[in-house]
Amino acid sequence: MAELHPLSLAIFVIITVVTIAISIYASRRVRTAGHYYVAGGGVKYLVNGVAIAGDYLSAASFLGVAGMIAFSGYDGFVYAIGFLAGWVVALFLVAEPLRAIGKYTLADALTSKFKSKKIRLVAAISTLVVSIFYLIPQMVGSGSIVGPLIGLDYELGVVIIGGLVVFIVATAGMVSTTWVQFIKGALLMIAVIGLTIGVLVVSGMGPLELISHVTQSDALTLPSGNVVTGDVFMSPGLKYLDPLDFVSLCMALILGTAALPHILIRYFTVPKPSDARKSTVVSMVVIGTFYMLILFLGLGAIYFFQTGAPTINPADANLSAPLLARHIGGEAFYAIISSIAFATILGTVAGLIMASAGAIAHDIYSEVLGRNPDEKKKLYISKITAISVGIIAIILGILSKGQNVAFLVGLAFAIAASANLPALLCVLFWKKTSEKGIVYGMLSGLIAAVLLIVLSPTMMGGDAVFPLNNPGIVSIPLGFAVTIGVSLLENRATAKHVVAEEQAG
Repeated sequence: MAELHPLSLAIFVIITVVTIAISIYASRRVRTAGHYYVAGGGVKYLVNGVAIAGDYLSAASFLGVAGMIAFSGYDGFVYAIGFLAGWVVALFLVAEPLRAIGKYTLADALTSKFKSKKIRLVAAISTLVVSIFYLIPQMVGSGSIVGPLIGLDYELGVVIIGGLVVFIVATAGMVSTTWVQFIKGALLMIAVIGLTIGVLVVSGMGPLELISHVTQSDALTLPSGNVVTGDVFMSPGLKYLDPLDFVSLCMALILGTAALPHILIRYFTVPKPSDARKSTVVSMVVIGTFYMLILFLGLGAIYFFQTGAPTINPADANLSAPLLARHIGGEAFYAIISSIAFATILGTVAGLIMASAGAIAHDIYSEVLGRNPDEKKKLYISKITAISVGIIAIILGILSKGQNVAFLVGLAFAIAASANLPALLCVLFWKKTSEKGIVYGMLSGLIAAVLLIVLSPTMMGGDAVFPLNNPGIVSIPLGFAVTIGVSLLENRATAKHVVAEEQAG
């Protein structure tokens, strides 16, 4: 058992109580499946935009990216660049048209053109796989932060976070999730701004001066013990030695954002399509500001580490931001930043469980299996599903202890970009898209991405069959190629059949 921190425990309890209170209050407004899945479609675009940012800026963003920059320099910062750049795709291609055709889930949007149970089933499976891959790093982050924060073991921290999120989702669904994410997004911005100011004040340098100091350093001691120059630290290749692996990661991050199920369902919570676009603009402003500032947290951690300050734990990159806060402002600042990181995890996990519950209860149970329960039973099934997914997330989080959360999220982005994005863009913009094209394209992208992850160094180490850590460079083009190719073949076969019938007639 780690050392108990009374102040941290007090802030932790306050956040927990407020979260529970929001959930109980919001539960009074949940009467139908529409309220549960998309908050009745009445969320204002400003609230939704900040909530999207709160949903998107996960443990990977606050804990993982700061640690990746401190450990890997430029190769870590590319996560921030990719996470932000992906919103350009979401803004210009997905947000507004998706709201126009969607209802509750990604599968609803994909089946708006084809009333196909096959497409809905595959979309639901893809949603579950992406959500599970995304849930794992959030739960890892929860254990990493709650343990040192209030003196609990890693496993108990994961159980506490998981249990609290299950309560949020099971009581009021998207209504409570929206407000938890909104508050979380606002708190996260306050945290990163305060921490950045602290880094600059304590270091005695301005923003550009700090960047120059690190990049022009003659010798930087990395957490691994290796010593490199500043220009090597802020150049590609420190983590990703293979350029193809680097390109593959960038593809996954940039293209995956617009295909994440838990982000896409937030577009269904606003009243009209134009609000979806406005929500995206608001979220981009918040997210862009956040990622510009997160650079200074990573650089600050490595800078103070050179002076002997304990701002980096070589065994856990996820603790870089909280440890930096402790060095700058003592235990009080450490408690505040760590508690906000805790709130960060709550909002994202809630969104992921909502997406998973929708895939199982709405897509598979109600639509694919053809069950038509009344509203009361729909809510009951959705809540039971959410509880089940939450328990699975807790187990996976415990089993994945020690993994870098930003790295794990990169894999979820690759799966989303490979399976969901080709289908979504083709349904929205290509009239020749066919039902089989969507089904085979999604299955090809999904299976290829997961299989290549299993065969990669991430899972197999030195015995890896596939040489890259991220599968995006192979699986994303494959998903597009199969979707388009099968659609063209099906269209050609249909045209020949029509001609044959006309000639026979």
